Amino acid sequence: MSDDQNQEEQAPVEDAEAGQDSGYDDGGAGVEVLVDARVEELERQLNDTTARLRAVSGAYKNAQEEMAAYKTRLERQTALKEEIQRGEVVSRLFEPLENLRRTLSAMQRAEIDPTLLQGLELVQRAFLEGFEGLGLQEFGAAGDAFNPDQHEALTTMPVAEERMDGRVAQVFSAGFRVGTRVIRPARVIVGQYTAPAGEA
Repeated sequence: MSDDQNQEEQAPVEDAEAGQDSGYDDGGAGVEVLVDARVEELERQLNDTTARLRAVSGAYKNAQEEMAAYKTRLERQTALKEEIQRGEVVSRLFEPLENLRRTLSAMQRAEIDPTLLQGLELVQRAFLEGFEGLGLQEFGAAGDAFNPDQHEALTTMPVAEERMDGRVAQVFSAGFRVGTRVIRPARVIVGQYTAPAGEA
C-alpha cells in the first residue's frame, strides 16, 4: 500500500472520529437541556402534589376537628336533655316531700310520739338522698340573698334587722336544681326593712 493511500484511508477515519466528537458535544448540550427541563417539570409536579397533599391533609384535619366539636355538642345536648327529663320526672315528688315536711313540723309542735317522728324523718332523708343520687340539689334557706332566677317571692314581710332587707326571711318550700338549671324555684317570703321613724 502506498503512503498516499494509507493517508487517504486514515483521513476519513479521523474525519469520522472528529465528527463523532463534535456530534457528541452538540448532543450532550441538547441532552442536558432536556434533562434540566424534565427535572424542572418533575420538581413542579412534586411541588403541586405536595401543595395538594397539604390542602387535603388540612381539610382532613379540619373535618376531624369539626367532627370532634359536633360530638362534644351532641354529648352536651344529650346530657342536658337527660337533666331536663330527670328533673321533670322528679318534680312530681316535690309536693309529697313538702307535705311530709309540713306534717313533720306539725307533729313536732303537737309533741307526737318521738319514734313516729323518727320514722317520718327517715322517710324524708330517703327522699333527699334519692334526689341527690339523681343529681338534684336542694337550695333556699332563710338569710339567702333573694335571687329572682332561683327564688319565687310569695310576698314580703317586715324585718327588724337592716341586713335582712332583700333577703329570704322565710322559706315556704325549698327549691331544686340539677347542675345550674333550676328545676323548681324556692318559694320564699322576702324581708323588707323599714327604718324606724326616728332614724331617718
